[in-house]
Amino acid sequence: MTLENRLQAFDETRRSLLDEMKALDPALLVAKPIAGKWSIIEIVEHLVLAERAVLKGLPDPSRLVEQNRDFGSRVRYALVLFILTSGIPVRTPSPAMVPQGDRGLAELHRLWDESQRWLRSCIACLGPEAGRKAVFEHPIAGPLTVSQAVRMGQVHVDGHVRQIRRLRRLLA
Repeated sequence: MTLENRLQAFDETRRSLLDEMKALDPALLVAKPIAGKWSIIEIVEHLVLAERAVLKGLPDPSRLVEQNRDFGSRVRYALVLFILTSGIPVRTPSPAMVPQGDRGLAELHRLWDESQRWLRSCIACLGPEAGRKAVFEHPIAGPLTVSQAVRMGQVHVDGHVRQIRRLRRLLA
């Protein structure tokens, strides 16, 4: 799958999730039927924060530095993808990814759109080999190529969409 196709598929998933959230009763977005677990809006906030953390806070693309990926980082990337696709519950790997629960859906939508626009402009700045450049970093997996970051983002969103659907069934 090309980087552009991967970006398009990810954007469709993301937009579908946001559209689904807009259609929900606002009280449902913040409801917590299980003590100590995130609400739907907090899950969406986590997705936005996690993406921004991996994208290094959206710096000027010219400040991104390509990193070396060693065997260990390749193994850790595969392990993180396995965990994300398996739905194995794990702790959030960085405090920067933990939702605070103080943002509304409109703000989260705006922030997520901003991240995606930044990512596309970053890819344009990095040139034709952008997908192969390891300029991003996951707190566990380590350096990620642009293609890996987009793939991990898609898998991460897919897993949390399943979580949101389970939570909606609990709230019904």
